Amino acid sequence: MNHIGMDLHSTTTDACMRNEKGEIILRRNLQTTPAELKKFLDGIPGAKRVAIEECQMADWVTRCLQPHVDEIIRSQPQFNRLIGESEDKEDRQDAESLSDLLYLNRLKPVYHPNLDYRNLREAVRAYWIASRELTRAKNRLKDFFLFHGVHRKGDEIYSARHRERYIKKLQGSPGTNLRLLKLLYARMDQCRQLKAQHIRLVRESAKPMMHLVRLLQTMPAIGPIYAYTLVAYLEDGQRFANKRKLWRYGGLSLRRHESRGIGKKKASRLGNQLIKHVALSVAATIVAHPDNALWARYEKDIRTNVKPNLAVRNLARKILAIAQCLLRAKKEYSDELLIN
Repeated sequence: MNHIGMDLHSTTTDACMRNEKGEIILRRNLQTTPAELKKFLDGIPGAKRVAIEECQMADWVTRCLQPHVDEIIRSQPQFNRLIGESEDKEDRQDAESLSDLLYLNRLKPVYHPNLDYRNLREAVRAYWIASRELTRAKNRLKDFFLFHGVHRKGDEIYSARHRERYIKKLQGSPGTNLRLLKLLYARMDQCRQLKAQHIRLVRESAKPMMHLVRLLQTMPAIGPIYAYTLVAYLEDGQRFANKRKLWRYGGLSLRRHESRGIGKKKASRLGNQLIKHVALSVAATIVAHPDNALWARYEKDIRTNVKPNLAVRNLARKILAIAQCLLRAKKEYSDELLIN
């Protein structure tokens, strides 16, 4: 078996190959084109494995090379300490380190879903980016008015109905750049339109798994966007073997620095930030509207002197665990399903 590490870049790729004894037998600098990469692999006799680090180009490289190799592994860069923390770091050395880790079976592969879930993930990620862009556009607009002495709470300043009235407020103000104000309004309108288009794209991408989306929407405080996001990453609930792995993926586990029982525990800094945001947002909404069994779980923690922020995180973990159970069992949510 040949073990090949490839360090991908937009124009060139460094490749390093080891034989079954772990000895380096080939190094090559290639153009990062499908034809060049395929030609290189087809020229290697025998069985071969390839390792690449997860990056923007990893998906199409995998699709191009998969028919030409026995196995291809897309590894998570943050776990490759031999590369990331090396003092001797350059493209040729990175390819050598990848081949070494591949030979030792010390690479952590990145999980990739099937085509339907991958399309939904891409649509969901693009929606959240568009949502943040709209928020930035609104903040810039409100900052402009505040700079010129106009302070308003709420969303009235963003509405088309009151726009002319707010523009007139600044027409008589010396030094006001009304052209810039109109451009800021135009940018906000464009962001709104793009966000609406992204919502339509998410709906279309989620059609093959709408039955799962509807199941999650039976949970308190979970609307369509949150349901789409959870389904995109949790899929049908079978992806994670247990709830602890789910919490770790969702960024709701603990990071520990302990030795012989002495040390500290803090909230994890890793995990999928979208899943973490959804779980914590749903938990915060439930805490603000005490009318279901999930709020009772939060209130139980508060009564046992758990700090409010920790009680919210505990509730977020419970929400993720319930969502996974609903997806697995294909059942709707009910307060009676909670175990006291």
